[in-house]
Amino acid sequence: MMKSDIEIKDAIYSIIKGSALEKAVTGRLSKTKRPANSDKEDIVVSMLDNSSGQIQEAFVNVNIYVTDNTRGTQAEENTIRLRELCKISYELLFNCRGEGFRVDSKGSKQRVLEVNGKDEHFINNKLLIQISNE
Repeated sequence: MMKSDIEIKDAIYSIIKGSALEKAVTGRLSKTKRPANSDKEDIVVSMLDNSSGQIQEAFVNVNIYVTDNTRGTQAEENTIRLRELCKISYELLFNCRGEGFRVDSKGSKQRVLEVNGKDEHFINNKLLIQISNE
C-alpha cells in the first residue's frame, strides 16, 4: 500500500527520535519547521517528492543546523562540529531500513550549505526512500 508524505516523514522521524543523532544536537527534532529565532542545533525532517508505483520512491530532507563560529567580526563555518554531525547523521540515515522501506544510499547525498542571511550552516541529508508496495 502506498505510503503518504506524512507516513514517510513519521518513519524517518521515529528513526531519529532517541538516536545518537538526536542526543548529539543542542536543539529540537521537528517534522514541521524549525523553532522561530532558534540558535540551537535543530533537526528538521521535510518531504521533497513522493511518487507512486510498485516501487515507490520518495525524497526526504533531514537538515541539521549548526551556528557558525565567530572570529573577531567574521563568522565562519564550525567545521569541527559539522564534521562530527555529518558522520553521526550519515551512519544513522544512509543505511537505515524500516517497515516496508529502505534508504537507497546511492540515490541519497549529504551536503553542507550556508543558511542565507544567518551566521550558520546546515547539513542537508537528502534521502532517497524506496518503498515496496506489493
